[in-house]
Amino acid sequence: MTKKIVALVLSISITIISSACGAPDLGKLDNPKENAKGSRLGSTIGWIDSDIIGAIDENDNIRLEDDYAAAVNKEWKLSMGDTFHQVFQGTADRVLEKKKQAVINSDIEGVEAKVLRDYYNLASDWDYKNKLGIEPLKPYLNDIESIKSYEDLMAFTKDLERNPLAFGPISVDILSAYHSEKFPDCFITIIGAPELSLSDYGGSSLYDSLGDTAGFAAYEALEDRAIYLLGRAGYTEKDAKKILQNSLSWEKKVARADDTGGISKVDSALTTKKEAMQKAGDFPLEEIIDSWGFSSARAVLIPSGYAKKLSSLWSKRNLEKIKDYLLLRYAFHSAKFLDREAYDTYAELGASRSQKEIDFGKSPQQMEDELIFGLYIGQTGISGAMDYVYLKNYFDDSVTGELVSMTRDVIDAYKVIFSEEEWLSDEGKKACLEKLDAISINVAWPSFEALDYNNMQFTAKEDGGNFLDAYFEANRFEIAHKAYISQMQYSADYWEPLGQDNSTTVTNAYYNPNTNGIYILAGICEYPAYSPELTYEEKLGGLFAIVGHEITHGFDENGSLYDKEGMEKSWLPEEDKTAFADRCDKVASYYDTFTPFAGAGLYDGKLVSAEATADMGGIKAMLTLAKQKPDFDYDLFFRSYARNYRVNIPYDVEKYFLSDVHPLGFYRVNIGLQQFDEFIETYGIKEGDGMYLDPENRVSVW
Repeated sequence: MTKKIVALVLSISITIISSACGAPDLGKLDNPKENAKGSRLGSTIGWIDSDIIGAIDENDNIRLEDDYAAAVNKEWKLSMGDTFHQVFQGTADRVLEKKKQAVINSDIEGVEAKVLRDYYNLASDWDYKNKLGIEPLKPYLNDIESIKSYEDLMAFTKDLERNPLAFGPISVDILSAYHSEKFPDCFITIIGAPELSLSDYGGSSLYDSLGDTAGFAAYEALEDRAIYLLGRAGYTEKDAKKILQNSLSWEKKVARADDTGGISKVDSALTTKKEAMQKAGDFPLEEIIDSWGFSSARAVLIPSGYAKKLSSLWSKRNLEKIKDYLLLRYAFHSAKFLDREAYDTYAELGASRSQKEIDFGKSPQQMEDELIFGLYIGQTGISGAMDYVYLKNYFDDSVTGELVSMTRDVIDAYKVIFSEEEWLSDEGKKACLEKLDAISINVAWPSFEALDYNNMQFTAKEDGGNFLDAYFEANRFEIAHKAYISQMQYSADYWEPLGQDNSTTVTNAYYNPNTNGIYILAGICEYPAYSPELTYEEKLGGLFAIVGHEITHGFDENGSLYDKEGMEKSWLPEEDKTAFADRCDKVASYYDTFTPFAGAGLYDGKLVSAEATADMGGIKAMLTLAKQKPDFDYDLFFRSYARNYRVNIPYDVEKYFLSDVHPLGFYRVNIGLQQFDEFIETYGIKEGDGMYLDPENRVSVW
C-alpha cells in the first residue's frame, strides 16, 4: 500500500474508523476502585471511571443523579466480573458467531461459500500448518534467489504468479471513494514507493534515526526477525544479517527519493496514465503496471520526484540489494501465514523493548477469533466472500426498510436543528440543508457485482494445498480487483466490497465526505445496538444515536471541506466556520477540566472534541425526534444510550485509550447527556448533583 499517499487523502477525508495510539505510562495502583476515581477542576464531585474492571462493587450505592453511567450500568458491570468487553462488544460477538457458522456451513451453496470454506479450513487448521512448518515459503525464496540479471528481475517483478505480493520499485492502490474535480468520472490509481521495513504507519522514514532509541529498537527487532525467519529457511545468521543490511541500504535510497510529502492536494498531482508514465522517463513503469492489470487505468497520481528516480533505484547496479529486499519482504510478510511458531515468534521479536506490551484482557479464544476473522479473513481478499455469504444467509433484509426510513427521520431532525440554529447564518443554513438533502443512505450491501470469486483459484487442504499459497492467491485477487476498479467510471453509488477496514461485517457505521453518504454496516445491526424487536426509544438510544453522530461529521471541521457532491470544496461561510470552531473550543475546554482516573492527569479535550461534538449532535437529533412522539419514554432512551457505551476493560487498556480521538465510554455517556434539559428534567437532577451542569456552562455545539 502507498501509505504516504493514503495518509494524505485520509488527512483531508476522515471517516470514524477508530484508531488509538500508545498512552504514557501512568504507573499502576493495587486497588481497582482507587484507580477508577476521577476528578474535575473546581468541583468536589468526581465520577467513577466505570469503564475499568473492578471499578464498582455490589456495596457501592451510586445515584444516577450523581454518576449516570456508573449507576445505570452497575448491575451489568457486576455480572461481567473480569470479562473483557469493549464498546459494542456484545453486538460484535453476535456477528462473530454468525460468521463462525458461515465458514463451516457446508449447506450454503455458491462459489463465494466454497472459496470461503476452503480458505478457512486452511487458515484455521494449526495442526496441518504446523506439520508443513516453513516449507510453503521456500519455493518463493528459491525463486528470488534464481534471479541472476536485471532481465530476470524485471521478469519476476511483472509476474504475479511468481510475485503475488507485487513487490517492486512501486506499489499500486486505488482510491475507491475519493472524488476528484480534475477527473470527475474516474477512480484514482495511486502509484508510490513500495513498502519499507523502517517506517511508521503513515510512512514516515526511520532510516536517518537509527541513532535514536526508537530507531535503534526498530532495527534490533528487524535483525532478530530476519535471523529467525531466514534461519528457519536455511540461511546462516551471517547471511541473514547481510540480507538485512543490503535491504535497508536499498530501502534508505527509496525513502530519500520518495517525495510524497510534497503533495499538498490530491488534484495537484493527478494526471492521465500516459502523462504519469512519461514522468518515469525511460524506466519501463508502464510494463510493470500493465502486467499487474492496470493497463486501462484512467486517472493516476504519482509523485513526480520519485517517478524520476525509478531508473536509478530499480537498476542492475542495485540488483543484489533488491534481491535481498525481496527475500526479506517475502519472509516478513509470510510469517503470519505459516505455522504457529513463526506467527508467535515473529510477534514476540517485534515487541517493543522499551515499553511494556498492553494486555487488552482478551481471552485466548477472543485472540484466536481476532486472528482468524480479523486478519486472515478480514484483512485479505477473501473478506468480500465472507461479507457476501454473511449477508445472503445471516442478515435479515426485512430490516432494511426501517433502517432507511429511520435514517431519513434523523436527516429530517437535522433539518430542524440547522434551521433553528442561532449561530448559523442564513447562507450557512441554506448550504447545510442542501447538503442534507443530498446525503445518500447505504445499508449493509456493498457493490459485490465488482467481485467474481470464480477467479480465485487455490488448492484446498484435502488436495494438498497450504495456507500461504491461499493467502497469496487472495492477494492476487485483490490486485486484480483494484485493476478492475481503475478503469471503471466513477460513481458515488459504488461501495467498495473489499474495503477491509470498513467491511460491512465490522460493527460500525460511518459518514464518508467523499460520497456525502451515510453507511450502516451489517455488523452493527445486532442487539444491543439494534434489533427490530427493540422499542422506538431503544433504537434511538442505540443505532440511530450513532447514525446521528455520523451525519454530524458531514458538517464539522472536516465535513465542511467537502460539498454535497463529495468534491473537495469548502461550502460553509467563513463566519459559520469560525462560530463552529469557537464552540468546539468550548467542548475541548470543558473536557480539559477532567481527570478520568487516578494519575491520568487532565484530559486532552482538543483530541476528543470532534467526536464529543458529534456525540452531542447525535443526542440532540434523537431528542428532536422524541419531541414528535407522544408519550416518549425518555428514561428508556437515556438508559439505552448508556448501554450503548458500556465498557469493561483493564486499567492498562483504559490508559491506552487516553490517546483515542473518541472520549472514554463513561464520558460519552455522562458529559454527552448532561448537556440537555430533557435529561436533567427526566431525573430531577438539581444543583449539587454530580450530573448537574448549569445551562450557562453547557457546551453542546448543535
